[in-house]
Amino acid sequence: MPRMAERRTSPAFPLRLRNPRVRALLREVAAQEHISQNELIEQALEHELSLRGARLAEDLAAAAERLAQLSDSAYAQMIDESIDAFVAGEAEPEPLKAYVLHRERPSSAPAVPRMTDPLGVLAAFDPSRD
Repeated sequence: MPRMAERRTSPAFPLRLRNPRVRALLREVAAQEHISQNELIEQALEHELSLRGARLAEDLAAAAERLAQLSDSAYAQMIDESIDAFVAGEAEPEPLKAYVLHRERPSSAPAVPRMTDPLGVLAAFDPSRD
């Protein structure tokens, strides 16, 4: 019994064209070009991605050039402005207000032993202190 030729399949990528005008243009142009609609979509996508990638590369190169041209004084000024912005942010009130939760200890619960605190650090967290 002869073997059937194996079919190579490529991964499917379902695409919905929501605009009826675009679907009609796709059919018409593909027919004029004598290629499948999938082939036309793939070519158009490849061209668009190439153009956008080139534009992105140009934008990144221009940004790198601007950074490379910064003088030492301009760079120092950027750092100083960054520090000033940080300091200004630290002067703002805290976004979350801290408060103490008091909980009654059941009479059956064992007493918590006092910790030794030779430096007096725990006193800062004592809720009974005013």
